[in-house]
Amino acid sequence: MAELSPEELKPDFDSAAFRPLSELEPLTFADLQPRAISGIHRLANFSGDSPVMLLNGFPGVDYEAVCNQLIDSVSGQDSDLFDLCFTENLNNPFKPIWLQLQPGTGYEFCEMVAELLKLANHHLDAERLVTRIMRKQNDDPKIDDFLSDLTAHVALGLEFQHPILINLLIHHEQKEAPVIYGRDLNWDTLFGSINYQTEQGSVYANHHLLEPGLVREANGGYLLLPLDELLAQPHLWFKLKNAMQKGMLDWNAFQEGKTLTPFFSPEPTPVRLKLILVGDRLDVAEFQQLDRDMSERIFLRAELVSEVSVELQLEEFTRYLAGLMQQWQLLDFTPDAVAALCRHASRLCDHQEWLSLADVQISALMRLADGVARDAGAPQITGEHIREALGEQDFRLNYLVEQSDLGVIDGQILLQTDGEEIGQINGLSVIQVAGHPYDFGEPVRLTATVHMGDGDVADIERKAELAGHIHAKAMMIIHGYLSNKFGAENPSPLSANLVFEQSYHEIDGDSASLTGLCALLSALARQPIYQHFAVTGAVDQFGNVQPVGGVNEKIEGFFRVCQIHGLTGKQGIILPATNNLQLNLSDEVIEAVETGQFHIHPVSHVEEAIELLTGCVAGEPDKDDTLFGRIQARLDELNGTLPRQGLLRSLLGRLFGL
Repeated sequence: MAELSPEELKPDFDSAAFRPLSELEPLTFADLQPRAISGIHRLANFSGDSPVMLLNGFPGVDYEAVCNQLIDSVSGQDSDLFDLCFTENLNNPFKPIWLQLQPGTGYEFCEMVAELLKLANHHLDAERLVTRIMRKQNDDPKIDDFLSDLTAHVALGLEFQHPILINLLIHHEQKEAPVIYGRDLNWDTLFGSINYQTEQGSVYANHHLLEPGLVREANGGYLLLPLDELLAQPHLWFKLKNAMQKGMLDWNAFQEGKTLTPFFSPEPTPVRLKLILVGDRLDVAEFQQLDRDMSERIFLRAELVSEVSVELQLEEFTRYLAGLMQQWQLLDFTPDAVAALCRHASRLCDHQEWLSLADVQISALMRLADGVARDAGAPQITGEHIREALGEQDFRLNYLVEQSDLGVIDGQILLQTDGEEIGQINGLSVIQVAGHPYDFGEPVRLTATVHMGDGDVADIERKAELAGHIHAKAMMIIHGYLSNKFGAENPSPLSANLVFEQSYHEIDGDSASLTGLCALLSALARQPIYQHFAVTGAVDQFGNVQPVGGVNEKIEGFFRVCQIHGLTGKQGIILPATNNLQLNLSDEVIEAVETGQFHIHPVSHVEEAIELLTGCVAGEPDKDDTLFGRIQARLDELNGTLPRQGLLRSLLGRLFGL
């Protein structure tokens, strides 16, 4: 049960292993997404009806930038790309028709049609021009029919509804597949609309009053839609799904009565695009509830990862940092600054062997450190600038932490960090406040009392309806361990009460089950617990200690209280050994451990924890000179099942101190 060394309390990032960021080839967030790259590659080379891809991310991801970078990195098929124009239906002016043009030829087509009209109006031969037009449009039969109708219309001297015959809605001058990200969506922006004009009390529309909408603009390319916007307006999704299934998009308005001229009905246009839905897992789960058939429409799924391995991708991560430095035009980062950034990224993951790709938090720290360095007139950003930026950020946000500590300073929160008490122990909790950007640790006092009863462990939090289901499960596990350890043959005659003192809000989780079990063992054995320890950890019915979350915040929270009371050199934490890799503690705590003022003890079983807490050997229930043996003897005595020699020995012991 050796305590942890200072080196084990943080990830090992040696500044000598790094180079200044200016010497590295930058990478983007998208470059570190192999799963998404694979998905986009397959999507880009898919041919057929409009496929749907689901890109799972996490809060804070810039989906637009990521998808643009991913799509730029692959070469896909662009056979679906086309320009789109609307023109007057020469047979029915209330039903304009669309013409699908070769990509990038839209303007030229309009000019050639205008030239064709001039020739026809002057009764000149236009056959050669028509041939040129058809050759450029790959002999499209619909265009051929339109040109035939047009020349006949002019030959008959008929009028046109609008002086400009063609409305070019979509034109791809660069002949590149469009990548369109939809935001602030509504029916008209997504599906297009018909505008109307009023003249002398009459309402009218024509093909020049059509707005294409994002779906038509994305034809032949990619349309990116955030799931949260579709969740807020489900009718948009069902309309889009229907259009993609049919392969055609009409011009119907969403609001009833908006179609002011019911006879004006433009021709539905083809839909051929690649749809990418983006959102986090909560959005996806809610979306699946909205549309049960969604899974069948999803052609591809891919994950955006939020962290990378230190062992495998440390170099790539530092190049990612170089990319952020370049993006924000920051001062160069020295090797020790890079090491400090890696440590911070590891802290965001709560794991020594992983690094967070949370762009918002990491770039924010880099930019803050840049400001600190520039204020100091430094030519580069050092590790000290990183630490100063973190200190400033903590100062701006730690008001709630200071308010929490005031209760300890004023003596209103009863916590001991020295001495011994029976059935009383320091637990560790993490406080999460809505609207506050980070969690913080706050110690809590757990007390246990025992009395004659039927062996039940009464969870006062649960009875007061201040505990969640996981907490209730943890209390049942504690009861299961005690029953298995001490009541396998005879029922326990003692019942217990367990409570979080001075707790007035709902609690949940199983991270205090080790703490509660140790308090109960202390009360059953009537053995005091050292109050200079605080405990966290979950247990199973066999006493194995299991990992918990928020260990860094919990440790730092108890350390703050110990500082308030005064460090004695004995204070410390007992935590699950399986949480060792999650440790990434503040420099202040690590320094206290290094000087012997604070201690961190990993344990794997409740017996190890109780021995540290009491200074007594846990032993076995059938061993009289152990902690568990004393508990068993007490229960047997109350049950009337204590062996005669054991009872005699007990009486003699009380009389003569044997």
